[in-house]
Amino acid sequence: MKSYIRILFLLISTSVFSTGVEINEGVWINGDSFYKSIKHKKKSTIYFAEWSPYADQFLKDEDYYVAIQLTNRFDPIPNDDIELPSLKTLAAVSNDDLIKDYFRFLESFGRTYGINHMVLPDSSNLSRYEKEVVKLANNHSPYYFLHRSSLSRTIPESKKDFEIASVSKPTIWIAEQDTDTKKLKRWSSKIEERNQSNFYASLGQAKTEAFIPAFNIPQTLSISIFNASVVAIDPFETFPLTSEVVSYLGADLKLKQRLEQYANVLEYRMNGVPCIVDLRDYEREVDERDILIQTGLKLQNNTSLALPENSIPNVDIYIAKMLFGANKIIGRSMLPNTRQIEITSRLGYTDPNEVGLNTDHLLWVDSLAIDAIRKYATPGIQLAVIKNGDIVMEKSYGFYTYDSLRTVNSETLYDIASLTKVIATLPAVGLLIDQGLINLDDSLSKHLSDFGRSNKSGVTIKQLLAHNAGLRSYVPFWSMVLTGDMLDAFYYKTPEDEANDIRSYGLEPHPNMLDSLKSFIVKSDLIKNRDSYNYSDLGFMILHLLVEEVSGMSFDKFLKENFYSPMGMTNTTFNPLRNGISPKDITPTEYDNRYRNYQVWGEVHDRNALVFGGVAGHAGLFSTATDLAKMMSMFMNNGYFGGRQYLSKETITLFNRRYFSENRRGLGWDKKDGEKDSASSLASDESFGHTGFTGTMVWADPEKDLVYIFLSNRIYPDANNWRLGELNTRTHIHDVIHQSLKNSN
Repeated sequence: MKSYIRILFLLISTSVFSTGVEINEGVWINGDSFYKSIKHKKKSTIYFAEWSPYADQFLKDEDYYVAIQLTNRFDPIPNDDIELPSLKTLAAVSNDDLIKDYFRFLESFGRTYGINHMVLPDSSNLSRYEKEVVKLANNHSPYYFLHRSSLSRTIPESKKDFEIASVSKPTIWIAEQDTDTKKLKRWSSKIEERNQSNFYASLGQAKTEAFIPAFNIPQTLSISIFNASVVAIDPFETFPLTSEVVSYLGADLKLKQRLEQYANVLEYRMNGVPCIVDLRDYEREVDERDILIQTGLKLQNNTSLALPENSIPNVDIYIAKMLFGANKIIGRSMLPNTRQIEITSRLGYTDPNEVGLNTDHLLWVDSLAIDAIRKYATPGIQLAVIKNGDIVMEKSYGFYTYDSLRTVNSETLYDIASLTKVIATLPAVGLLIDQGLINLDDSLSKHLSDFGRSNKSGVTIKQLLAHNAGLRSYVPFWSMVLTGDMLDAFYYKTPEDEANDIRSYGLEPHPNMLDSLKSFIVKSDLIKNRDSYNYSDLGFMILHLLVEEVSGMSFDKFLKENFYSPMGMTNTTFNPLRNGISPKDITPTEYDNRYRNYQVWGEVHDRNALVFGGVAGHAGLFSTATDLAKMMSMFMNNGYFGGRQYLSKETITLFNRRYFSENRRGLGWDKKDGEKDSASSLASDESFGHTGFTGTMVWADPEKDLVYIFLSNRIYPDANNWRLGELNTRTHIHDVIHQSLKNSN
């Protein structure tokens, strides 16, 4: 660079790079022809009203200093059809680091393309938060983001004045973007005729040359700024929405479809139903209790989402997530009735392609699911895939039964069998660890006195969780309470129950039965090689007893109060029939011809869990894929979900480790070993999950931020139907999901 600073200043007016648009004659510079008309070619500050036809030329010319004055849009290149954050948008962002990221982006872009300075707007009439942003920009890079007050505000009256100024000292001449261009036109007329002719010829040529912007704000940064600058005007404390039915009055069909993922959507007002009015396209009549979606801050007495001026791709995703509490609303404002809205226990929805999944490849999921149903591997399937914390796939296939009378939907409950071990027992044990009530190396006898003199007295909680306690795989405790085909008389509650053979299915079992069952567990034999891995239901049945003893609460109540209710897992329960859920919302399992002698529907399939009253640590839980997504997201997020820390990061980390040689399992979780994996071979070694006897599976991959959930009732009507495993449907679908991620680029 020469010793004198040469400044190219940009006076921004209307765009001229569309064919047929009239060129503004206030433009008075085209490069070479103008350089010849002044004496100080390389000591000059240059002004013009429209610069886009020449932007590429000047940004690459290293002989000139280029200074661009920022408007309240903080947008260095005018009329480029790129939506950048306005000053008001940035002022609503309370995260200084995020704003600095934007300044870092602007400076990096500017220096790369020859913009030597960006001049900050005059802050004298700005609001408090806007002034903070201007100050932050200057503090971030004081030699790049310049205060306007430090520069001359005068346009030279004549060519002579210009020459004197440029010779005497380096000068940055500043003109507001809406300044009258008469002075510039006078200058244009002083250019000698030959050069003026060349100048206008260049302008004519520029009409047909499109100017392609040299940059765009990174999508992740743009989305972050958008999310951090939405303001909630909420005088009635309406946010987040929890209603299962909402009204939407607006023209954004994509947003309407997005809202339908969270609630049923009406297109008219109804008493008692929240009404969302979209004012972004045109004005509509507004009632006092309406929820408004708008750009900027208007009608401040209404509940409103005030969106920033810059738009982002698929903005419908983020609006819906904010309305229903799947995204925080943290933008700040000087207005009354504004507040930050925390995330709730609701997962958000995002399109697969938005998080890098190849939607064309995902069509194979449909093919595999339909093929399994067609081959009678299962009557129906329920799926969920969560990527980067959002549901990207929530699908249901087939029917409750092979008669095809009732279709499966996202609210259909499945008996999740052994997934109970990781969706119930594991979090319960984790919470007791965090509360300091138990330790992984505690022996059973420390907490359960009945085991004090048993062959299991020295077994630890860690060994139970890892299936490394020397316990037998399965003991049919349910058969031990039978005499022939009837219960022992000892276990009936009343003589009438005995006369009618009424057993306590899904109800509170007789205390005598519980005592006997606990005694059976205590006295059960161990396997010969007690230090080896042996998958066992008994360990989690014991952990169920431990949780109740240490917490002083029933197992199901402990889980509901500490996890399921606060996490919004409204479709997760033991004994669904007893808890008011209709059989029409639950898929059936097998016809039990060994104990119950009828079709099992709404009761736990596992007979050992049944005789415990339907509540056990190894089986008994009913749920949906969407509910399981919440619990799995909590495990993926180091114990955090929906604004609350349920388990500590340290405990979550402990669960996902292997502790015993020749045992692929962590604590509770199944892990990959390359031999008998249920998970895709493409899943990372950090991944973890579990399967269930009824045809269920959950698998999480922290490395790829991916969760896969598969539910089915493959044991209808016969538990000896192994076609789902023979087809390997669960794993193949998991393969496709990983392949769609791998092939997304």
